[in-house]
This record gives sequence, structure tokens and C-alpha cells, in this order.
Amino acid sequence: MNHDEIKIHIALSLVHGLGAGRIIRLMQEFPNAEDVFRASEKQIREIPGFGKTIASNILKFRDWKRVDEILSVTENTDAWLLSINDEKYPSRLRHIYDPPLIIWGRGEVDALSRQGIAIIGTRKPTAYGRDKASSFAGRLAKTGLSIISGLAYGVDTLAHTAAVENNGCTVAVLGSGIDKIYPASNKRLTDEIINKGGAVISEFVPGTKPDRENFPTRNRVVSGLSLGVLVVESDVTGGSMITAYSALDQGREVFAIPHDITTQTGKGCNTMIKKGHAKLTMNVDDILEELNLDWSVLELPEEDPELQKELFGEEGEGKGVTHPKRKVSEAPKKNWRSKEDLTEEMKQVCELLEAGEMHIDDLADKAAKPGHLLLGTLLDLELQELVVAKSGKRFSLA
Repeated sequence: MNHDEIKIHIALSLVHGLGAGRIIRLMQEFPNAEDVFRASEKQIREIPGFGKTIASNILKFRDWKRVDEILSVTENTDAWLLSINDEKYPSRLRHIYDPPLIIWGRGEVDALSRQGIAIIGTRKPTAYGRDKASSFAGRLAKTGLSIISGLAYGVDTLAHTAAVENNGCTVAVLGSGIDKIYPASNKRLTDEIINKGGAVISEFVPGTKPDRENFPTRNRVVSGLSLGVLVVESDVTGGSMITAYSALDQGREVFAIPHDITTQTGKGCNTMIKKGHAKLTMNVDDILEELNLDWSVLELPEEDPELQKELFGEEGEGKGVTHPKRKVSEAPKKNWRSKEDLTEEMKQVCELLEAGEMHIDDLADKAAKPGHLLLGTLLDLELQELVVAKSGKRFSLA
């Protein structure tokens, strides 16, 4: 993306009333970004979801000095910028309902596209919660999975720290600008994350303070980057529950560690398990089996008995990761072409699945459509017994 397009995207992010969803619709309507500020009010109001007030706010925008200041701070912070149109923008995040238009980041940009698990929980974990956050994050990091969290006190910090200590990759998603690390006590941790090949990112412009309303917005990015979300310890309300239910809306797997029923801080985990909203998770294998991972891109040695024992204990021998680079068998094909009542979108999905089993995010990327919209089409194809849904939000032709 050229410099002028970046400036226009930043400018749009500063327009009052414009969220990521509306900005993306603007980009679709005006492929040449510079045309947005040249458009008439009538042209903008004709776009679904745009009223007179928002159209007026766009056309009245004049704060280009602020845009230049943001770019200057970005450069001085040694940060990079990713626009949603950039090739390096993570595919999983691009296909959620409201992906960030711009991501500011430090560290390794490719870390955002690695297969990863989000680990979340309370800012004030019990001793049990602290132990589980550290042990699960460390063991998952050893399999080659990235650990994604929000850098907050408590479970988030424990998860990032365990990943770093086990030489793993971890991604921290901020609820503030990339130049405003919060909490400040985690500045050293962010340096360690970057040194280990991870990344620290934010969708908020540099200079943004860690205001309370930013964190629910941040949480959808934590889940959107992940294959699944592990809730370590949480009450029935709060940021962790927002992230977990955001993950469900995005088609991600949700896992929860069970807690003592007398412990309020773990009540959210137990409630999600009880309602069937999260998979009861007692060890790492419970997660790995459900995700049906592409082991070819992970770094776990093909045979490592010691790591096998550490991950799953004595009883886990021979499970889960014994042969991590096993190939996924080619999906059997059914003659869907003989069906006369398929929509064009159904046909497109079937054509893509002829190449073999595919994760919803990869399917959405190839179809150039948001994953949450494709889920309805996939359900219709399942009902017609043309597509099979598998664990880990993977699909194949029946």
C-alpha cells in the first residue's frame, strides 16, 4: 500500500462515527482510496449504513496535520503498519465481522498469521488459575503454536511470560496505542516477546490511552487471530467472557478449564461448560484433538517421548502428537455437480473443497468472503449431505 493510501486510511479512522465495518464498505465502494474525500454527500449516503451525519463528518474532515503526526510517531516508535488490503494482513482476522482497518505493530509481522491459541482469564487469578495459565501456555507453546493474549495483568501476563520462557511465539494485543504499553510494568515483557519472534500490536492510533472502552474492542482481535480460545479462570461477567463469546460468533473453538464450584473467579468457566458453549479442558490434548491442526507448519519434533510425557503425562503416551506431521487424508468427492438447486455461492464452496479439506478461514480467504457469512452456506450444504463439518472448523466434501 502506498503512502497516500495509508494516510487516507488513518484519516478515515479519525472520522467520528466511522467504525471498521463502515470504512471497509467505503473501500469497496471507492477502490481508489483518494476518491472517498472527493465524493459528494449524495454518493456516500447511497452506501448502505451511511446517513447524512456520517457523510457530513467524512466530507468535513480536515485534520491532515494529525494524520502526519500519527505517521511520525509510528516511525519514531519503530513500528510497522498493516492495512486490511496488505498481503501480510492475517487471513483469520480479515474474515471476522468487523476486522481492524489498520494494525500498528512491533516485532515479527508473520507471527500474526501463525496457528495460535488465545489464552485469557481474570486479572486476579487464584493460585490454581496462575498454575493452569502458565502450564497450559508453556506446553502449547512447545508444540509450536503461538500464544495470543491481551497483555493485561493476571492470566494474560502469565500466558505471555510462559510462552517466552519456553522459547515460543506470542502475540500481545493492546487496548492502547502501540506507544502506550499498558500496564507499564509489562514493558520489559513486550521486549522479550519481540526478541522471541512474537509481536505486539494495536488497532488504536499511536498516543491512544488505555481507556476502559478500548478493551472490549481489543478482545475481538484476540479471538479473531486465534484458532480457538482457552478460558483459564473467569467470573460470569467481564472481558474474558466478552472474548469467549466473540470467539463463538467468529466460528472459533472455545475451551474452558473446570473450577471448584465454590470459587467465584472460576464460575464463568463452569457456566460455559455447563451450557455447552465451551469444551471441558483438562489437558493440552483436549485442545489439540479438537483443532485438527496442520502439523506441517508447527515445530514439534516428530518423535519426542520426553515432550510427549510433559504435555500429556504418563497416560497420554501415544496420543495427540505422536506423529505430528501426519497428512490429512484427501476428502472423498461426491458428485455435487448433478445438483440443480445449488446457489452460485454453494457451487463456489464445493469447487474450492474439491482441493481437499479446508479450515473456514482458508475457505473464506479463497472465496473472498467473510467467514461468518460462509457458515450459513456450509450449513445448507451439510443439510444436503454434500459437505461434512469436522473438528476445528474444518470442512470437506461429503
